[in-house]
Amino acid sequence: MDLKSIIKKKEIQKAKRQFIQFSEGELQNLRADEIERIIDHFRGNTLVKLPESEIAFFEWLKENDRAVWDDLWAEGEEEGYLVSVDFLREFIRETPSFPICDLVDQPNYWFSVRHIKPKGMEYLQNELMLKVEIDEPLTLEERFLLEISVASTDIWHFCHRYQIDIEEMKNAISEMVFKGWLVHLTSRDDLVKYLDF
Repeated sequence: MDLKSIIKKKEIQKAKRQFIQFSEGELQNLRADEIERIIDHFRGNTLVKLPESEIAFFEWLKENDRAVWDDLWAEGEEEGYLVSVDFLREFIRETPSFPICDLVDQPNYWFSVRHIKPKGMEYLQNELMLKVEIDEPLTLEERFLLEISVASTDIWHFCHRYQIDIEEMKNAISEMVFKGWLVHLTSRDDLVKYLDF
């Protein structure tokens, strides 16, 4: 299906449901430039429902960290899990996900490569990369450092992906801050300048 046909199909969907939705298959078949054209077409007045994998993640979050889920969705629309069409590009990244970086009542735990301090970057480039090359097991802190050096993420998506206890992950972040590897900005106002989307 060409891009014009996809946009027309989504226009019909929006007229019927007041939002648009893409299946995982549709997202996998769209190139980054096509996603940008879809965003430009619908920008400003369209909500998009999260993909099924993200809905499953947020159902997991509701069970495992209800305070964070409430911070994000407690006042959500009746249909639920609707976000601005601008977030559509987040679902074709290497680790597709809706970024949890805008919490108001709970501390944020979203990190990018720009949160890695010089000491953490030095460890990453020297010792950690050597461990990866020789296939040596990595600690939780090392796994997270490696992950955010490749793609921005929050601890909840990381925990869900690798089946890690959230409190254990929060302790690992504290340890990384103590070691001088990371900057941890819990306030959304402080975090804004680090956002890469």
